[in-house]
Amino acid sequence: MPRTIFAVLVLLSGMIRVSAQEMSSTTSTSTTSGLRAFTVADSIEMSHFIDPPEKGSGHAQASPDGSRIFVLMERGILASNVREFSLLVYDLHNLSSPRRVTTFSSSSNRPGIDHVKWINNDSISFVAENPGELPQVYLLDWKSGKNKKLTSAQQGVREYDISANGKTLAYYTLWNDDEAVRNKDTHGFAVGDESLADLVDGAWRQPNGTYIMYVKALNSGKTQRVHASPVQGVGDLKAWLSPDGRYAIAREGALSLRPEWGAYEEHDVANSLRGRIGHSYQVRFWFPRQLMLVDTKTAEMTPLLDAPSPGNPTVAWSSDGHSVVVCGVLLPLDAKDPDELAKRKSTLVMAEVDVPSGGYRRIVDLPADETWEVREGEAPNTVLVDRLGKRTDNTFLPVHTEQFRHEADGWRNAGDYKEKSPGANIVISQALESRPRLVKIDEATHHETVILDPNPQFERLSFGKVEIIHWTGKKSEPLTAGLIYPTDFQRGTRYPLVVQTYHFLPHRFLLDGPHTTADAAQELANKGIVVLQLPQSPLLEPSEWTPEYGRVEASQVESAIDYLDGLGVVDRERVGLVGFSKTGHQVMYPLVFSSYHFAAATSAEGANYGFMTYLEIGTAYGSSIWDQMYGGLPWNNNWKSWMEHSVSFNYERVHTPLRLESDSNDPRDRGTAGVLNEWEAFAALKKLRKPVELIFVPHGAHPVEKPWDRMTSQGGNVDWMVFWLKGEEDPDPSKAEQYARWRELKKLQEADRKATVAAE
Repeated sequence: MPRTIFAVLVLLSGMIRVSAQEMSSTTSTSTTSGLRAFTVADSIEMSHFIDPPEKGSGHAQASPDGSRIFVLMERGILASNVREFSLLVYDLHNLSSPRRVTTFSSSSNRPGIDHVKWINNDSISFVAENPGELPQVYLLDWKSGKNKKLTSAQQGVREYDISANGKTLAYYTLWNDDEAVRNKDTHGFAVGDESLADLVDGAWRQPNGTYIMYVKALNSGKTQRVHASPVQGVGDLKAWLSPDGRYAIAREGALSLRPEWGAYEEHDVANSLRGRIGHSYQVRFWFPRQLMLVDTKTAEMTPLLDAPSPGNPTVAWSSDGHSVVVCGVLLPLDAKDPDELAKRKSTLVMAEVDVPSGGYRRIVDLPADETWEVREGEAPNTVLVDRLGKRTDNTFLPVHTEQFRHEADGWRNAGDYKEKSPGANIVISQALESRPRLVKIDEATHHETVILDPNPQFERLSFGKVEIIHWTGKKSEPLTAGLIYPTDFQRGTRYPLVVQTYHFLPHRFLLDGPHTTADAAQELANKGIVVLQLPQSPLLEPSEWTPEYGRVEASQVESAIDYLDGLGVVDRERVGLVGFSKTGHQVMYPLVFSSYHFAAATSAEGANYGFMTYLEIGTAYGSSIWDQMYGGLPWNNNWKSWMEHSVSFNYERVHTPLRLESDSNDPRDRGTAGVLNEWEAFAALKKLRKPVELIFVPHGAHPVEKPWDRMTSQGGNVDWMVFWLKGEEDPDPSKAEQYARWRELKKLQEADRKATVAAE
């Protein structure tokens, strides 16, 4: 890396600090109601349910004999910059006295405890780590509280499964080919599918998020590496062992991209294959996915079905281990009937597959607008299917469960199913304005009895009122969002507005927003700012990766401002935008191409689909997205489309103070790769003398996880919006340097304004 760039990164990383005042939850001023303002520190240190899941749906997992459940909790500790994970066990006959059976603390971006499962009535397995350790698989005797470590993987364990008989373990660990790396390091190598980021920060030595699978016989200790090329994980790797441990089904990236797969018409699969069929890669890409069959005796891996899959297909083993039901897959294109062949090109199914022969039978076609997940049933010869609502609807309707039963003439849908297993009526209850609690639901009356409220301190904190709003967009599309009013809201007063993009989940407690990077909804409401939490526009998926993509994103933001302005709620001259990850583009595109005024903006770890990222992403993956958006390669007389529609060649149009946030984007907590994604906008706007800053979190995740990283991102974003939208500064002396920087940016903004007026 050039020394000048390195020096800037060091300077930027030096800006990242957490003041003692921010780390205290008692520093905020009280409101007129006597309640204390909710802060970023309160959000970081609150307790969250991990299992049963607070994010999503599901119920408490009961022990095989139905006598106990476990609950996994997490909370941040600002003083030590760790996240503490605790496992509680409840006796179902005495839910008032849980037992904390083990605690791990994580100083990395990984969970301290993850993937918890009952193995038998006395034992619970999980992946865990403490500071300075890598995650390994543990087996806990919950009565004694003693943990037995089952793995000592050099690179740690990401995902695992243990067979029902407790004899076989399958797990994923980061790939590290020492001999090949030494050879490359010594002699150099021809660049293949490495990205520029990998080459710059040395991550080519161990490609980011790339995994291999092992199987271990727990009785003998014999461990074998599964015979397959490394695969990118991206959080979607999964293994399901048969009850006897003889076979495993693995959800991975496809083993090979077969030429005949080009005939598939399913949207996600077709997009992921475009431009890639016929190429070979040392590391398999994470998408499209494919279900694999692993022989745990020979460690051989073969495709379960000769077909790619979109999304995350799920699996349920038969009790005898001779077949699996798979859900959310495409079928092979080996049908002779033209109508059947046409259906297979685009229709996802649930099917039964024989093991190990691979013979398959369709059970049912999946509705085009739903996601289904399958799991083992509670009775023999049954499976349960959770119907999760519309695939294109980010609101994710509540789970609707049906039972399928295998009978003499095949599978049939037995209709709606109410789970009867112990723990099925113990769930996380929450609502838009109601914090998550663990409750027991009475089957007859549906009355909820609170078992655990992990955040009673919220009764002493102030929160803005939240409501769901509906309006019609500029393109006549129906739009829905979550509106958070300032805690001091009064009708007739117009307030600054911050629009947070990405997801709006109306069935969840709306606190920060859907992510921990930059989102800070209730924290901003406590600063006298209206916050709008936007979902994905219904027009976005049809326009995805086309020239209309940015226009649809901008139209949604513009129509929201018009609607709230019409209600008399917001001051349209004081509007801020916040984007994260893919919705960084929903910030950058309006800043460049919209005629609306934005007083401040944040693009955190965000995509801009610009020219530099087009080159940086690598020669192997991703380029087709840019090509589709801009009508082809940016050469061969195709510059005009790029010049007109890409932000890269239009930064002079940006007049909004812009905060860019970046992290290492590296699960190993090292590297600088993520900063390259923001460098084009940062460098261009600096050269144009526009008000811009880049905050670099050297060991941050995507989204940020560690307490201090969250304070830098969320806390910094609150200060940024309050400064530009309200002209206010936090008097905390540790922030003096921050405001000195921003006052200099304000001078640049004024100079830019004068130059723009003069040019007109």
